[in-house]
Amino acid sequence: MPPPTSHEPLCDAPDWAQPVAPAHLPIASQSNNSGTDAEANLFNPQPKRDHLNYPIDTPTRPGGRDEAWLKAELPRLSRISPKQRKGLETSSKSFIDHQAGSTPINPKVNEELKEDPKVDDQKALVEVELGKFIEQKDEGAWAKSLYSDLVDQSEIRLFLEETTFYSQDRWVTIPASADDLLEEELYTPYVRLINLLLKRFVLRKGKQGVLWRKAIDTHSKPLAHQELHSTIRWSRPDVSVKAQGPSFQKCEPKRGKGTPEVGFSNMSSFMEMKVESQDTSLRDQVLQVGVYARQIFIQQPNRQFVRALLLTENSVRLFHFDRSGVMYTPFIDIHKDPYTFIRLVVGLNSLDESALGLDTSIQWRVKGGRKVGGTLTAVTADNTKIKYQLSKVDPVATLHDIRGRATQCWEVSDPKTGVYYLVKDCWRAEDRVPEHVYLEDARGLPGVVQMISFESNRAETRHFRGDNAIDYEGFHNRVATRTVMDSYGPSIEEFRSVKELLYALRDAINGHMHLNSKSIVHRDVSINNIVLGRKDLDTLPEPGFWGVLIDLHMAIKSGRPSNEISIDWRTVSRMYQSMRFLLNCEDSSSVMPAQNHLDDMESFFYVYTHILYKYDSEGNKFRVEDEVACWALGAAKSVAAHKRGFIFGLTLPSDIAKRWPKPCITLFYRFRRFIAEMTPLVVEFDWDGEASIGAEQADAKMSKVIQHYDKIFYLFDEAIEALEAEEDKATDKANARMGRFPTPDPDPQTPTKAKKTVAFQRSDAQGSLKRGLEEYPDELPVAKRNHDTAYVRPEGFAEFDPETPAKTTQRVPTPRHPRYRSPKSSELSEVKHS
Repeated sequence: MPPPTSHEPLCDAPDWAQPVAPAHLPIASQSNNSGTDAEANLFNPQPKRDHLNYPIDTPTRPGGRDEAWLKAELPRLSRISPKQRKGLETSSKSFIDHQAGSTPINPKVNEELKEDPKVDDQKALVEVELGKFIEQKDEGAWAKSLYSDLVDQSEIRLFLEETTFYSQDRWVTIPASADDLLEEELYTPYVRLINLLLKRFVLRKGKQGVLWRKAIDTHSKPLAHQELHSTIRWSRPDVSVKAQGPSFQKCEPKRGKGTPEVGFSNMSSFMEMKVESQDTSLRDQVLQVGVYARQIFIQQPNRQFVRALLLTENSVRLFHFDRSGVMYTPFIDIHKDPYTFIRLVVGLNSLDESALGLDTSIQWRVKGGRKVGGTLTAVTADNTKIKYQLSKVDPVATLHDIRGRATQCWEVSDPKTGVYYLVKDCWRAEDRVPEHVYLEDARGLPGVVQMISFESNRAETRHFRGDNAIDYEGFHNRVATRTVMDSYGPSIEEFRSVKELLYALRDAINGHMHLNSKSIVHRDVSINNIVLGRKDLDTLPEPGFWGVLIDLHMAIKSGRPSNEISIDWRTVSRMYQSMRFLLNCEDSSSVMPAQNHLDDMESFFYVYTHILYKYDSEGNKFRVEDEVACWALGAAKSVAAHKRGFIFGLTLPSDIAKRWPKPCITLFYRFRRFIAEMTPLVVEFDWDGEASIGAEQADAKMSKVIQHYDKIFYLFDEAIEALEAEEDKATDKANARMGRFPTPDPDPQTPTKAKKTVAFQRSDAQGSLKRGLEEYPDELPVAKRNHDTAYVRPEGFAEFDPETPAKTTQRVPTPRHPRYRSPKSSELSEVKHS
């Protein structure tokens, strides 16, 4: 059985916040101490009133019931337009009819990760990541055909006749085979030979006085690694070839040790030495070389493929890594075939960066050995080339796996207009629908990234591997794409106020709903795929774009035929995936269940939870508690177990609850309850065996897609209004202290919240809910704005009598926030029971 949640009852949670667990999931009892204190009852607070005795806060809910809105017992006004309602219903039905399976998942998700894995741990992960090691079974024909355009046969012949390094059909400087031959005895001879070849065939084509390529013995020199998080790890290829050029930069200096001469950021290739008497296994060869190749991909972000040589005293083997995995050649005798050996050394260290596997559409300006700027060239639909300026020399988002989509995102600016854009480079599986197809359908949708241009086929991995690449079992071709999109703000983690955070999340969910109404299911909701809206010249984001959902690479159409499911696996972030999804990752032979909008809703909840744990209301960062941090590192089934304990737990740790305003904590509990209400009806947990999917129950839930979005919008609108009420209360108190009083509403028959005569400028302590942001204009707040997906809670609650059906066509006039617009009569007719 999975471990119980580590939460302790350090702060009170309201009765309605406790999730209803399935019958086989026991929940610990907890006394409710809030019944004697009306002010402490988050669900049934006393209404606050203005100077005319009108309620100015959330009206009192019906007492004595457990959050009736979650049980679809109260009438609410849906603000989802008829067109969107029809789209959601069509999408839901199509999904139920067609989606019985999903793309297989990278088996690495079933491996436990470490925050800073050692090299041996990295080898284990690389093995899982690469999948099948593909051998080029052509007796070396492909390797022998490479780089013939770089070195002429006659040039090699002349060199072999002139050099003293080659005589009587062998390289005389390389030690002969012997039982007592040591690997260390190969380093110096090979470094000398490789530098000789570079000087003869490579450097003569470079600029005078500039050393572009140099082989260096690095078997005892630790070369620093880079990861998504800071790391102290390093590794040591036997021989590294230092490179200079527009795609390379010096290593970062080490504290107290100066700048290393060569590292993974400025090497064109590397060579690994083995003695034949050691009989090193193929697996060990691939994994050792694979760790080095992975670091080159990471530290040279425009790499399309990496090639490296494994050398013995008699032979050479070529390893080729790209986004489809790894391929290797048989050993080729370097003495009997010196032509192939020379061409491989020259080609892997050519001055032509495209021959090295570098994407030359991205070029940097290098000053003092370090990148200081650069350009990225994109091609528009009419074949016009635009050379954008890189705003940052490094990608703003990246994936570090060798095999897979290898997403790189670049922030660029138009050289003429200065407008910023986001460029996304990606390697999609050949049988996957291109992202630009979904982005085309998403044009004009609020809360969804907007596309400017795209390139659908910039390169293919099969073209890197020879004519017969597609014939090998285990090979899945990938296609390079480039998409230019509107640039928005930073990640949602960079929020500057609590309300900005809630506005952004709500708009992103609204964007998700719009996509779903267009029969598009996102399937990859994560903290990295939600960004803040763009603020131009200190202005606020456009309505509907306070938060933007990006990255539709993993999206599908709800009516996707089963024969269009990609056979190559996809990489996911276990941190934000749903329990149902994670439970089915363990058995790679089984068909993955199709992800639906409820899985994505659960992902939105985990994003919100992660932010609550990682930050406070002012954006200060904290250490994430283990009960949430483990979601990013554990194996899939273990993460699902921990999430179950969290979803059906009781309270947040008190220190986290104190860091955030009460409406945020209330939203957390209500959102969590919504997820808990959905979960047991979608998946039946059997933690001692497999997880079985309740198909009929899942379909029944899928059909209520409109109610699901309505409920989530309601949660956020309530939280946002509560935050505004807290701010207004603080302003009232401050104005009162300064002798300023609110002006009565001139028309008491249509009361509204009293307007302030003077805008009060909060101090830092008083304005934490709005730090760094100007006052929000009346027409812009997401929860209140006039657009067709906004959801407004009912403004009048009658006492609920289960024996008497509620009258949904009449509403009791109650005070509304000034930023609410009055519903039209056609909208009132759409009031339904959820």
